[in-house]
Amino acid sequence: MTNAQLYGTNDVPRISKEDCNKRIELLNKRLGEVSTVDMMCKNTFLITKIIKAKEFWSRLRDGE
Repeated sequence: MTNAQLYGTNDVPRISKEDCNKRIELLNKRLGEVSTVDMMCKNTFLITKIIKAKEFWSRLRDGE
């Protein structure tokens, strides 16, 4: 979907690659934290959300 379709205008502020990279870096750190617990205690819902967020910010950063 284009910005014009979603926001009604093409005049939408861009999000810098640096901002995206910082979010991805924080998500990677968080994923490492939640992945190191015992398999029986892992929060698979949270892990899935973190992975999806990483995919989102990576696509945004790469202009997809």
